[in-house]
Amino acid sequence: MEPLKLNLQHFADDDTTESEDVEMTEKQEQESEQENATYTRSDVDREVSKAVEKALKRREQKHQEELQKAVEEALAEKERLSKLSEKERKEEELTKKEKELQERLREIERKELKADAVSDLNEKGLPAEFADFLLAEDAERTLENINNFKKAFDVAVNEAVKAKLRQDTPKNGSGIQGGKAPSISELAQEARLIK
Repeated sequence: MEPLKLNLQHFADDDTTESEDVEMTEKQEQESEQENATYTRSDVDREVSKAVEKALKRREQKHQEELQKAVEEALAEKERLSKLSEKERKEEELTKKEKELQERLREIERKELKADAVSDLNEKGLPAEFADFLLAEDAERTLENINNFKKAFDVAVNEAVKAKLRQDTPKNGSGIQGGKAPSISELAQEARLIK
C-alpha cells in the first residue's frame, strides 16, 4: 500500500491559487517519477560517457594551464638571463649545474642508504619491504631505526606465538605417560607418526 502524499503547504496557506497547487503537484509527481525511474544499459553508458568526457576536459584544461605556466616561467627566466652580463650568466649557469649535481648526489646517497638498509634488514631476518619506512638522514640513524624496529618486531612475533600456543593445562596427569613427562624425542616421534 502506497503512502498518501499530502501537500501540507495547502493547509497552511489559504492564499494559494489553484495554478500554484497544480504546479506543486506536477513537480512532486516528476520528482516521484525520477525516484522510481529505471535506467537502461544505454542510459547508464551515456551518463558514464558524459562524466568521463567532463573529467577528460577538466584534466586537459589543467594540463594546458600547467603547460602555459611552465612556458611563461621559461620565457621570464630567459628574459632575466638576457639582461645579465656574460659573467653573471656564467655564474647563474654554474650555480644551476651545482644545484643539479647536489641533487643527484643526494639521490645516489639515498639509494646507497636504502641498499644498506635492505642488507641490514636481511641480516636481521626482517622483511626488506620495511627499508623505505626505516630510512633516516644518515646510516647511523637508519641502523638505529632498524634495531628499534627489530626489537618491536620480535616482541610482537613472540606475543603472537605465545597467544597461538596458549592452551589449557592438562588435568590429572593426562598427556603424561606413566606419571613422567615425555621427552622431546618422544614428542617429536609422536608428531611424525601423526603426520
